[in-house]
Amino acid sequence: MKKKKILGIAIAAMISISSLVPAFADDASTQNVTNSVTTGQISQNNKADKLAKLTQKASKLGIDITGLTNDQARSKIRAAVAQKLGIDITGLSDKDASAKIKAAFEEKTLERLNKKATELGIDITNLSPDNAKAKILSAEAGKLGIDITGLSNKDASAKIKTAVESKSLANLTKKATKLGVDITGLSNKDARIKLNQAEASKLGIDVTGLSNEDVIAKIQSARAEKLGIDITGLSFKDAQAKIKAASEAKKEAHQKKNTSTTTTTDTSVQ
Repeated sequence: MKKKKILGIAIAAMISISSLVPAFADDASTQNVTNSVTTGQISQNNKADKLAKLTQKASKLGIDITGLTNDQARSKIRAAVAQKLGIDITGLSDKDASAKIKAAFEEKTLERLNKKATELGIDITNLSPDNAKAKILSAEAGKLGIDITGLSNKDASAKIKTAVESKSLANLTKKATKLGVDITGLSNKDARIKLNQAEASKLGIDVTGLSNEDVIAKIQSARAEKLGIDITGLSFKDAQAKIKAASEAKKEAHQKKNTSTTTTTDTSVQ
């Protein structure tokens, strides 16, 4: 009797254990499916993020990557960047093409930094690009009268950009008042366009159908002609500098003439 009872208990226990095994198996199976779905979602999200970044880069370069795979999009972007840098990556592997682009970009960056340093009158010889940028930013901040102590290059650049835009807006507002033009609510870019058109009109220049760049060029030529100077073949920046120097010289001569006239009048009265 006892043997039968023990056997019955053992069988009941075995049945109980065997019923648990499928449950664990089902849980494990469900977990595997969940993991598989989660991994798939992460992979899709990563692809979507990469595509978004590639689309942003393509937009900046002015190219269309619609319908392309990520790899095809990268290849098209690399080709566009290479063309912009003036280098040839035909026949190169993706790795070699990227390396050549990186080297060309670093060279261009160094040229730009050296040019900026020369304009600011500072020396960046033997400095790393980051240290050179930091020194240039410090010089620009000093020129603008702002403090960037302790800021990263990125934050310093943002602060300098804000200061430059603020100063530019003040100059634009001053010019707008002089020309009798309202630039309220306009961005600096749109304000410049409106002011250029107003100045062109004042100088008797027809700007119909012209781009803002063409309007600026015509204004420059008209200013130079009015001052009696030649700016043929000069870059925009050099032409501006020559016009500014001539304008200041003319103002100085005018002031001297007025001073001389005033002195003569005073002497006559005495």
